[in-house]
Amino acid sequence: MGTDNLHHKKRTGLFKRERKKIREYKNSILIVCEGERTEPEYFKKFPINNINVTTIGTGTSNITLIKDAITIWKTKANEGKYFERLWCVFDRDDFPSQNYNQSFENISNEEARLNNKYRKKTGRKIQIRIAYSNQAFELWYLLHFDYIDAELDRSDYSNMLSKRMKQRYKKNDSNMYSLLNKFQDVAIRNAKRLERSIKE
Repeated sequence: MGTDNLHHKKRTGLFKRERKKIREYKNSILIVCEGERTEPEYFKKFPINNINVTTIGTGTSNITLIKDAITIWKTKANEGKYFERLWCVFDRDDFPSQNYNQSFENISNEEARLNNKYRKKTGRKIQIRIAYSNQAFELWYLLHFDYIDAELDRSDYSNMLSKRMKQRYKKNDSNMYSLLNKFQDVAIRNAKRLERSIKE
């Protein structure tokens, strides 16, 4: 009787730990960014309730970023930390066309491999997604103020942002989300309009 009760307690404790792990998994996102500070600092400020978001800046780009993101996900998984969604964030112009197209195929293949290996442990599908800006992440910042579809060099963004913000733009400013948040609806409308205007 006592042994059975002990066995039951062990099983119940294990079940609770597994259930907690799955619950955490269902509400978890890993964001791996090309930029080491600009993008991570911005994403860390998002007020998302009941979702665990981990943001990492790698300082790498091109296909290397995606490989690094997969490696980071697997490393976390081996430590017992699973993420339901993995986002790879990069500047589009850093990808040669053939690499850019190849990256989507790589993502699809890697997603299948992760699900094949870890799906039983997670209980839900693992999703890998790409988010990119062209030319630079700062375009998203500018869209908080204006609709912009002109070709710009990334060197123009800093001055343009400084004028609109009425203060000097600092590339790795950890307060950017707070500074721009009240204009976010404008940015979303401008981004959707920009997306519709792009043919390819």
